Amino acid sequence: MASKSSPETSGKRGPLEVVESKGVRIPIYDAGQGRVLLSYYAEGERKLVKRKDLASGRQRAKELVEELSTGTAHVATFSPKQAAVVNAAVDILQPLDIGLAEAARQVAAANEILGGIGTIEEAARLLVAERQRQKIPAKPFGEVVKEFLEVIKPPARSYRHWSDASGRLSLAADKFATVPILDIRTIDLENHLDCIRRRVRTKAGLRTLPGPGKKTKGRNRNNYRGVLCNLFSFAQRRGYLPRNIPTEADHLMEAPERDANVEIYQPGEMQTIMDGLPDKWIPFAAIGAFAGCRAAEIHRLDWKDIDLEERHITVESSKSKTGKRRVVPISDTLYAYLKPYAKDSGWVCPHYSHDSTLSQEFKQAWDKAGIKVEKIDNGFRHSYASYRIEEVKSLPQVAWEMNTSERKLRDNYLELVSAKKLEIWKKIMPSGRLAKKLAELTEAF
Repeated sequence: MASKSSPETSGKRGPLEVVESKGVRIPIYDAGQGRVLLSYYAEGERKLVKRKDLASGRQRAKELVEELSTGTAHVATFSPKQAAVVNAAVDILQPLDIGLAEAARQVAAANEILGGIGTIEEAARLLVAERQRQKIPAKPFGEVVKEFLEVIKPPARSYRHWSDASGRLSLAADKFATVPILDIRTIDLENHLDCIRRRVRTKAGLRTLPGPGKKTKGRNRNNYRGVLCNLFSFAQRRGYLPRNIPTEADHLMEAPERDANVEIYQPGEMQTIMDGLPDKWIPFAAIGAFAGCRAAEIHRLDWKDIDLEERHITVESSKSKTGKRRVVPISDTLYAYLKPYAKDSGWVCPHYSHDSTLSQEFKQAWDKAGIKVEKIDNGFRHSYASYRIEEVKSLPQVAWEMNTSERKLRDNYLELVSAKKLEIWKKIMPSGRLAKKLAELTEAF
């Protein structure tokens, strides 16, 4: 049992001595005229005991240490239930070598300091984070972005994934280039997402349009949020941010994505589309509507990725949006539309330098063909999701085939298609010139 002298003897405020042992700490204060005052906690309250001199105060403090550390102080007033709580508390504190009274004293003191603005655990985490923060180098946001993009560049991740991350992060890097990532707060990121300035591709490269920018919404906002979360997690792993606590990007709120008016093509509309498209666009539309692949993924498909004999399409990791390889089944309808155009190798659909050009060219071909169906954004993929869910009754299977989340399928595509409508959809087949081509191929074999 140790008695520690206090700075009181040198004229500073504080206890004369502190009697400390077995995790219990009892300070002894000067009460004037040679008397002393002992302070300790018992029964959830602060207790004060006076003694006529320091020697008797020291002796009583030693006795109290023994009583409090063994749990005998005031034990007679405990009910069986209270005694069980005390014993459990002692067991919890034993590995820490802190007595129950000392733990109560620390909790009471901490709560008094906090004044109701948070919990002791939150305060402890903030303290640890601040201590870590003091040791962290001030790494500029722009440099972190460069490091991150270098790590995820192909073949580590798909070109599509890298390109998307590069485009989204470059806008943030323009704004926060020299700001240490350690100093960027959630509100800074929120303000950034509220004024994204659109970029256009020119012969000289990407150009940011002038103006105040536009607030991101829905899926687009969540895509920006996702790449920022990935960047901040990367910075945490690199030691540029405190560890073991959520990053500022993690606190960005997710935007609601559900579209109450999700649109898909009806069977008759899809038949009209397939009958009206020029030959060179048939594989593109068919794979989108009857295999659910993304337009950008189809843009990168080679005929070598399509096995008509085994009836599947392989979307390699380098061609997938998320960098994950998957195999998609080929239905009878899709087989019928692909067979007349199949080759040993080569691009499956018209190929351009950028995915955005593909979308523009397809829209022009649609308009030029005079197809009397209103074009739906991402309508082929949305249609596949809806009809496929009704067909296989398995969200995990369809989510895997489409490389998306079960949550998104559940929120957007359930109950959009009836069994009767599905049967009509499955009867969509080449007609007119396409049916003739298919018949000629069949005869040839």
